[in-house]
Amino acid sequence: MKIKILSALIITLLFSCGKTSSPDGRAQLRDQALAEKIEKLAQKQIVILDSLHLLDEKIKVISSK
Repeated sequence: MKIKILSALIITLLFSCGKTSSPDGRAQLRDQALAEKIEKLAQKQIVILDSLHLLDEKIKVISSK
């Protein structure tokens, strides 16, 4: 009977030791999510700056006429 209880306890401990079960693991997951958001924002910023550059060029062409 003690072996069954000990086995159940060991199995429970193994499955409960994921990244979300420790403060450090949760911090790593949070940091990873923030890094992904920052990367997406950086990509959007590049698109916006490219669009502004194209608009500026079009305005220069229209103004020179």
